Amino acid sequence: MRRLYYGILISLFALIFVGCGRQVAGDEKIARQYVEEQGYDVDFQLGEVYSYTLDKSKLFGSTESLPFQQAWGVQQAEPDLYFGKKVIIYGFTVSDHPLDEIYHAKTNVYVMLSEGKVIGGYSFPDVEGMAGSYYSVDGKTLEEVTGLSYSEWSEKWGKKYGDS
Repeated sequence: MRRLYYGILISLFALIFVGCGRQVAGDEKIARQYVEEQGYDVDFQLGEVYSYTLDKSKLFGSTESLPFQQAWGVQQAEPDLYFGKKVIIYGFTVSDHPLDEIYHAKTNVYVMLSEGKVIGGYSFPDVEGMAGSYYSVDGKTLEEVTGLSYSEWSEKWGKKYGDS
């Protein structure tokens, strides 16, 4: 009877241990590899945080477009290449990121994928209630990425993605 009890107990612990370990596969695995290739240690996986089909209306013209503008503003890739395509975003809390020292906190890195390929990403300090602009994956501001002031970039962005 005692053997049965211990056998059940060991089996239960094994099931709990195996069940709690989340498997990472597919796009999320590609995103994690990208984060690690950038030199960051992944402390926590946030999983898929958002997905959308990109179209021009997401990039300009409303307050709802502001997060998309900020995210795409710090990319090397032009958003036009992904119009009509699904974009999936995976999040990771990382260490050893340049923003860690500035904000004295961990940093969240968000990786954007389309059709199974990394198309870019952005980072943001992992500080509750923090408001502000997005940074590139490597912690650069929009001004550093584009070489333009915010007002210059905003004017150019509006001409390209606005209704005119």
